[in-house]
Amino acid sequence: MAMFLEAISNFGSATINIPLALLVDSSHTVFSTIGVAIPAVSAPHLASIGLFNHKAAEQVSKSIFESAGKTLTGHWIDCTGPYQSLYPQDVSVGWHRIRNHHFLTDALKVFQNPDLSVVDFYKHLGTDIVTKNGLPILPEECVRNLASLLGTTPTKIAPWISFNVLDTGASILAVSHTGSNIVSVMSGTAQWGVGYATNTFGVGVLKIAAGMPTHNPILIGCGAADIACGAVTAHQYYSQPFFCGVPVAEILQSATIGASLGAVLGLAEVLFSKEPKTNITKLQLLGQRISTSTLLSSMSAISVPLGITTSFALTGFSLAKHASDSVNQSVKAIPIKAGLAHEIDQFIANKYVDSAVMQKMMDHLQPCQKEHSALEEVMLSALRPGLKLN
Repeated sequence: MAMFLEAISNFGSATINIPLALLVDSSHTVFSTIGVAIPAVSAPHLASIGLFNHKAAEQVSKSIFESAGKTLTGHWIDCTGPYQSLYPQDVSVGWHRIRNHHFLTDALKVFQNPDLSVVDFYKHLGTDIVTKNGLPILPEECVRNLASLLGTTPTKIAPWISFNVLDTGASILAVSHTGSNIVSVMSGTAQWGVGYATNTFGVGVLKIAAGMPTHNPILIGCGAADIACGAVTAHQYYSQPFFCGVPVAEILQSATIGASLGAVLGLAEVLFSKEPKTNITKLQLLGQRISTSTLLSSMSAISVPLGITTSFALTGFSLAKHASDSVNQSVKAIPIKAGLAHEIDQFIANKYVDSAVMQKMMDHLQPCQKEHSALEEVMLSALRPGLKLN
């Protein structure tokens, strides 16, 4: 159950909560929110399932940033109006944004042109990033060089280097999530388990599956990095020595904790016990508590049922030993003298041993003075009816 909750927690760290309704009390205080939680890598698909409208977002953005209409800088960015001659050649309509739309290199061009405004430049980008095609993350020169290297056209490269607001949000969350996995692997704090496998292999596959149809190389790269982190951690985990399917390191760690706990309990029992004990007895008791606690902790690390069974077995052994010691003490308390013991031995020998052989053995024995107490006479009478005592 703990591993399952860990997996859900790790998976939930890469989700986005979309509120749909608010629950309020009589004083109009919000006490709960009803919404939908989706994986962060699924953000680019919100438009396809009807949870985001690019056209509506563009209209809202224009009403905020370009309420007076397109500025001269806006025409320069879109290669329209007096800047129609700047429209990029051999590029399909819709992907003209590889020119004059880069947020860094093209911003420097605007800054160097006294007729253009950097403020208007970024305002216009704010209206373009919410559209479906978004903005390029690479300058035009890089896009053309990359297309030439791959033997294709800039139009086919453009979808892979253009990000809208949903792509950007999903990419930022994916990079943050993958970065935490990489840091945990490099620092040696990654702990292999069901939760970590879900957090690497599961989320990694989900990122790749979400990045392919949306042409998002960052999602695909982060997914591959997550899978690599999971593979490295799994290799480190399964390459260590195992005993009964459990890493020896975990057994030793559990045994160390158990020994420490046993030492604390043993010292408490020795120090606060009211019964007088010798130093040897105290050391024996302390060693017994430490060894028992170490054994139970080791067995529990291998399997909890095995630890419970071992605990019951040790308890049974302890009870049996205590009962045996009690019986021995009771037997030792019976006042049996040498004469009675001799008669009992003779009775057993006569009953179960050949009488001729027994007679030869008795010939070599010295006669025993038979002095019996009243209790001994009663016991002999019960053993050998009609036996006459001397």
